[in-house]
Amino acid sequence: MPEQDVSTPIGPQPRFWFSRLAVLLILAAWVYAGVTKIRSIDEFLRVIELHDVIAPEYRMLGILLPMIELLLALLLVFVLGSELRKSFGRTVLIMSASLVAFFVVYLSFVPDEVLQESGCGCWGKDGAPIPVASGMDNSVRIGSLVTTGTLLILHALALLGPAVTTKRLAKRAG
Repeated sequence: MPEQDVSTPIGPQPRFWFSRLAVLLILAAWVYAGVTKIRSIDEFLRVIELHDVIAPEYRMLGILLPMIELLLALLLVFVLGSELRKSFGRTVLIMSASLVAFFVVYLSFVPDEVLQESGCGCWGKDGAPIPVASGMDNSVRIGSLVTTGTLLILHALALLGPAVTTKRLAKRAG
């Protein structure tokens, strides 16, 4: 009787459904953000100008942002397919989470009154996520923080889900 390799798990491989759902939602957010910015690139560049955070000579880099968002979405398609536990998948998810964190830092430099007036530019032409409550001070900032916070939680689920599931399966088998 041939010896069985104990390093290979017995039974079906885990599918990591929650992690894949998180990656799918992140992917959808990047596609929506990138496409809406491309469709209204002039308006997006105007919002960046109103924020007055980036030096005028670098504001045209805003043209690259929607392309970077769409490239991340494309890479996430591969992560969604099979790369959740591999270094490629973790690297793409970390790059994606880093870009979200960059947006949080960027928006922290925009004065509240400017952000209320111009929006954050997150979703292109409309400029901001849905305001939390009309007439509420910092409504756009709070909406942006809720959106980015949700995206960061989804990134954590996508990154940690496979590790937690694999540990649980190893504990059950051992």
